Amino acid sequence: MAKKPLALFLASLLFLPGNVIYSAGQLSLESLIEQALKNNPEIRASRMRSQAAGARVWQAVSLDDPMIEFEYDKISADRELSEKPMKTVGVSQSIPFPTKIYLRAKIASRLAKMEYQNYKTKEREIIANIKSTYAELFTIYRLIEINKENKGILEQFLKVATARYATVQGTQADALRAQVELAKVENELIMLEQRRLSTQAKLNILLNRDPKEESGIPDAQKPIKFVESLDELYTLAKNNNPELKSYRYGIEKGRAAYQLSLNEFLPDFEVKVKQMIRKDRLENDMWAGMLGVTIPLWFHKQAFGVQEMKSELKMLEAEFTMKENMVLFDIRDAHARVEANKKIIELYETAFIPQAEQTVAAALKEYESQKNDFLTLLDSQRMLLDFKLDRYRAILELRMALADLERAVGVDVDFN
Repeated sequence: MAKKPLALFLASLLFLPGNVIYSAGQLSLESLIEQALKNNPEIRASRMRSQAAGARVWQAVSLDDPMIEFEYDKISADRELSEKPMKTVGVSQSIPFPTKIYLRAKIASRLAKMEYQNYKTKEREIIANIKSTYAELFTIYRLIEINKENKGILEQFLKVATARYATVQGTQADALRAQVELAKVENELIMLEQRRLSTQAKLNILLNRDPKEESGIPDAQKPIKFVESLDELYTLAKNNNPELKSYRYGIEKGRAAYQLSLNEFLPDFEVKVKQMIRKDRLENDMWAGMLGVTIPLWFHKQAFGVQEMKSELKMLEAEFTMKENMVLFDIRDAHARVEANKKIIELYETAFIPQAEQTVAAALKEYESQKNDFLTLLDSQRMLLDFKLDRYRAILELRMALADLERAVGVDVDFN
């Protein structure tokens, strides 16, 4: 009597949907990225750091504050005329050599551009983390759903095995096997719930929310249809990766610093104007001027400065080459993971899962005709569900690889 319900239940298993599309608007990836760009504290801190660096440019081109002097001289007083102390007021201004001002401004400008690219790098990092965490959360929900389906099937198996054992058509071992499998699923659901809570908290932290907040179920993402060639991705990265841009500006800053070190051999100027005060008013026809010029007499100081900046420039150029190689490696690695997981997913969808469904159908018929045992049927059903779980794990790996690829390239890439 238990054969017919079991056959109907297992037949329905073969037609379980491979993809479940969650209701739209529950948790949109685009809205999460938009919120993170506005609220993430790391992005805000990096933005403020960039703005602070921009404010240093005008400081670099500004001269030092002038000095106003008041001199009360009783030692060399003009006693022959008035026998009163001599009083003067003066203004002095230090003026660097003009090319030094230009180069200092250029250095500050490149530092500001470096900080801006560091800010854009932080944005790309947070966006990649959002996309990876979103994909992980979506996968966890799907794994929970599939394991709950598995639990329902095993509970039905347990009922059938128990009923067959009661009518002496089956063995107690069949019921025990079903109980063991059911316990494994219960344990897996507990672990998945723990992963769900941790991943949800991680996503909330990226959005600057309360870690305990429930933000909903992620929407299903579109399947991947296209990945650009490696050469195209390399070109995109060389033109758009913000870390590479930052290193390029670092080299420009190093060149300007090297030029500035050479300019340290050039003199700076000191300009001073003094005017006498008599009878509490300025005497227009009694003034003095002074023009001073610094002399780089201790030239070894400047020479070692040139050597330092030259070495630093070579270091920056080497670091840029190293960073470019690392970026190209990251692209190659992520691209390989994307291609591999695309092929794995295709195998699951076109071969493994359909074949496993056929295996379950065959095992069901043989079990009904008593040509095989309950263990064979249970193993066939477990293999089918394992393939479904592994398919979503491969989808997660694919999405995480895509997020890493976009981060390395430096811009969003349309893979759909």
